[in-house]
Amino acid sequence: MPFIDERADFEKELDACYSRWPADVSDLAAEIARRSAERPEWLPARRKALTYEVMSERCRVLVFRHLPFYFDLDAGQARHDLCSGGLARWFKQQPLGVELATAGRAWWKPCSDRGLSHGWPVLDDNHHCIGNDNVFRHGLRGLLAQVEDRKSSAADARESAELDAMAIGLRCLMRLAERFGEEAARMAASETDPLIRRRLLRIADTAPRVPADPPRTFYEALNTLAFMRETTQWMECNGVSILGHFDRILRPFYERDLAAGRITRDEAKDLISFLLAVSDVRFGMHRPGAHVGTNTTVMIGGCEPDGTPVFNDLTRMVVEAHCESRFIDPKINARISRAHPPEYFDLLAGAIASGGNSLCIFNDDVVIPANVRMGKAVEDCRLYVGGGCQENVLENTEVNSRATMYLNLAQTFLIGFAPQDWDFLVKRDGIPLASYEGCETYAAFHDVFLRNLAAVTAAHVAQRNRTEAQGWRYNPCPLQSTTLSDCIDKARDMMDGGARYNFGSISLAAIGTLIDSLYAVREVVYARRRLSLAELRAHLAADFEGQERLRQYLIRRVPKFGQENDSVRAFSAQVFADLARVTSGLPNTRGGRYEASLFAFRSFAQLSGKTGATPDGRKTGDMLSAGMSPSLLALGPRCSLGQILSSLEPLDLTQYPVVAVLDVKLPLAHTRRRAATVTPLLRRFLDAGGSVLQVNSVNPDLLLDARRHPDRHPDLVVRISGYSAYFNTLPPAVQDEVIDRTLAAT
Repeated sequence: MPFIDERADFEKELDACYSRWPADVSDLAAEIARRSAERPEWLPARRKALTYEVMSERCRVLVFRHLPFYFDLDAGQARHDLCSGGLARWFKQQPLGVELATAGRAWWKPCSDRGLSHGWPVLDDNHHCIGNDNVFRHGLRGLLAQVEDRKSSAADARESAELDAMAIGLRCLMRLAERFGEEAARMAASETDPLIRRRLLRIADTAPRVPADPPRTFYEALNTLAFMRETTQWMECNGVSILGHFDRILRPFYERDLAAGRITRDEAKDLISFLLAVSDVRFGMHRPGAHVGTNTTVMIGGCEPDGTPVFNDLTRMVVEAHCESRFIDPKINARISRAHPPEYFDLLAGAIASGGNSLCIFNDDVVIPANVRMGKAVEDCRLYVGGGCQENVLENTEVNSRATMYLNLAQTFLIGFAPQDWDFLVKRDGIPLASYEGCETYAAFHDVFLRNLAAVTAAHVAQRNRTEAQGWRYNPCPLQSTTLSDCIDKARDMMDGGARYNFGSISLAAIGTLIDSLYAVREVVYARRRLSLAELRAHLAADFEGQERLRQYLIRRVPKFGQENDSVRAFSAQVFADLARVTSGLPNTRGGRYEASLFAFRSFAQLSGKTGATPDGRKTGDMLSAGMSPSLLALGPRCSLGQILSSLEPLDLTQYPVVAVLDVKLPLAHTRRRAATVTPLLRRFLDAGGSVLQVNSVNPDLLLDARRHPDRHPDLVVRISGYSAYFNTLPPAVQDEVIDRTLAAT
């Protein structure tokens, strides 16, 4: 039955199920804890494997009458859970986990209270990716054979424990798939609708074989992506944000089925629609309070390992299904390059112009070289995907930690005006903080800022390394590790550096505000001599009280990042390069290094309220700049979209492997005219050397009306940093920010 005809029944069935979550699994958690305590000699990985054994046999599997796939597991997780709860969470609640989380929260609290930074207390529990190509190539049975072969050469007890846990995980996952087949067969026995009965029997036939063995058909391949993503993340309590690189991985299966007459285009598109629809329903995206999204993404475009561009009928289907059904999640991350055909650009332009606002654009010509320059093989870098929001990870080969630490550049900049106010950092972390006092040249001032930034960065890296070093004990993931290249060969967990690449980053917030502030100091204090450094410090401390004329001068008469000004362009390029140099290269505990990042999610908004006045004219508590975008103070007639894109030209964004996100608003009122406007925008972004582009295509009048009359616009979607949401589900402060930025762009 076509998705469009079955959608209402599909949504009703799934919503009824997920509304009853979470299930009570306290008895299973107690059983796991008891059995674990009985084996004190077990190492962490083997202890984690006990979770797999209980979940694979005792947790309820969910097969839906109106969904052609099998993958969801009722394991005690809440409806809106992003893999932080459920039965597998028992491992993180052990004494070590409680200790790490308690110490982590204590470390981060004063930083957050002061608007300097915020972060996850232990490590990155999300934003990961299954090694889909390895699963498709070998199947779980083939991966199990590799584990068993490697066990014969285990060097010590720890390697043996890791490999034993990997083997148990793979067997349990195959057993779980069998149970889906058994449940579907049971349901089929009493099903009276012939179409649904045929669907259930298809699941009953397929689940015992796939993903135990490699998929053979398009249907089996889609099931493999869904099954591996959903069941693995619940069994590991470790979020897998990426559904997969759809049009690259699935193309051979679709084309073979199409040629053999096993599937039609409409049937393939319906299957894609069903799979894409699950996230919105499960996470209740129409419901108030669900505005944070699901972190789920689908990648399209890009290239093959040999560099051949990916663009095919599956690319079209994903975009068509998403736009036609007005899905919010999973979000589409689209990779583009100069090698892609015009038709692809037009397809993406149409999607952006539609106002769905769940699409993000990645520039392969920047992101791939950025990862290569960090020492990664180009064929691996070509298989990157964007997970969670836009932070990229190399599919099959990488474990990153890229969206768990956010550093406020503006507040770090302000430290130099009153370093004595930050004594807690000096005493707690043993870092030096310098003062701007006595800086007689701008070069000296700039150097003090960079020294403070380096010290603050080092303190944050040291804290993250303290907790990440315990990752293999805090939450080992031997099952997911089997899918990632090199973990089996090394007999080492993905949380302990088992993957081929093991990088991390601190996400830098408010670079636009920082550039404008640094430039204002250079111009107003050192070049124009309009006021002294001491006077500026006093005006900032007083939040420009009684100095509105000076504040307007700083806003209107001092050029800003994003505006057409050669001096600012050159200055911005230097600041971008300095930040990348200072925040990159420090080692982590998994054998990797920290990479520069200008992905800031909502941190810029959360940190704004606690950030003091800045020399660009911004007052205390006013909004900071987002991602790598210009500040609100910069936007206006002198900062058009064309000028913003031109401001990218002097920048070398290959210094930012974790991506640098440019957020722009297109205040277009007439839908039919939009696509012709967007295609040149995508081309210009590519030519200017941008990294990642996030577009909100919204009519400001519509936003204003939706705020006044929410009942008139129930389906209005907007993009908020790295997620999309129905406008009417957003808190008023977030609605105001979207409106303000859109009006500033007009």
